[in-house]
Amino acid sequence: MTETNPSPVVIDSVTLRFQGRDQDDSDLHELRAAHVAEVLQGLVGLESDFAKAGAFGDGPAGSEVLVRPAQEGSFLIEVVRLAQENPEWLLAGTPPSLSQVIWWATKSARAEVSDFEYLDDGMVKVNWSDGTVQSVPRPAWDELNKRTRRRKKHLAQIMAPLSDSNVTSLEVASSPPAEEEQPAPEPYVLEREDYDAVRPEDEIDESFEIFEVEAQMSAIDFDDPARWRVKTPDARRVATVEDKEFLGRVSTGLAIRKSDIFRLKIREDVTTKNGRSRTRWAVLEVLGHRRAVHDDDA
Repeated sequence: MTETNPSPVVIDSVTLRFQGRDQDDSDLHELRAAHVAEVLQGLVGLESDFAKAGAFGDGPAGSEVLVRPAQEGSFLIEVVRLAQENPEWLLAGTPPSLSQVIWWATKSARAEVSDFEYLDDGMVKVNWSDGTVQSVPRPAWDELNKRTRRRKKHLAQIMAPLSDSNVTSLEVASSPPAEEEQPAPEPYVLEREDYDAVRPEDEIDESFEIFEVEAQMSAIDFDDPARWRVKTPDARRVATVEDKEFLGRVSTGLAIRKSDIFRLKIREDVTTKNGRSRTRWAVLEVLGHRRAVHDDDA
């Protein structure tokens, strides 16, 4: 006889209600498609990390996040979490809902842990720096202490619509399956301050390279003798000349023709901010100077 796997069951659902005003001052009824995509990506990523950590008690089969059709009122996104029935739930107690995980993760981004205590029932009592106290399952607590940057990214995606000035708040509500006897967790509201706490900071990467090259040079700012225009076979850039000896020779009358060839030692500084790069050159030393072969002394 062939053994069949049990069908997945709805474990819990969470409703995200984005509220605000549209440009015509009417109730918010639409969001940017890119923001909605980020919301779903963030939800899947956050749920996946906590599921792998065992926070939901779903067992090795894991769970799956689905989206239900939108309902009327503000802008609703309803997602459900499906998983195989797991007898261990009865032993471990009621697993947390996805909305609870979002709340714990957001709290950890806005407040520091002032104290914590492992309890005999598998929970962790957490005292936050804002004076609040919460009991968090041990697997969820373990996950909260890992991958902080990744978790903030997921939360920022979930709250992405709050970056739009028309969106003022996000209400998160949880609805357990109808057959469950325990009440649903209380809804809560996230606002722009919560988004500000998790949105990615400017990612800045700085690097430099030093190389030698032949180039033509011309002064472009007589009020700032260190600023020159440098033309190499591959690029043209405004550069800062840091060779004091060369600048001294120029100030005492060094004659420079536009076609003169200079041997330069250049430092190229590259600053990348949020994926966009800016390149600057500094001439560290003028190693040599010669006339172009076609020039005469006339």
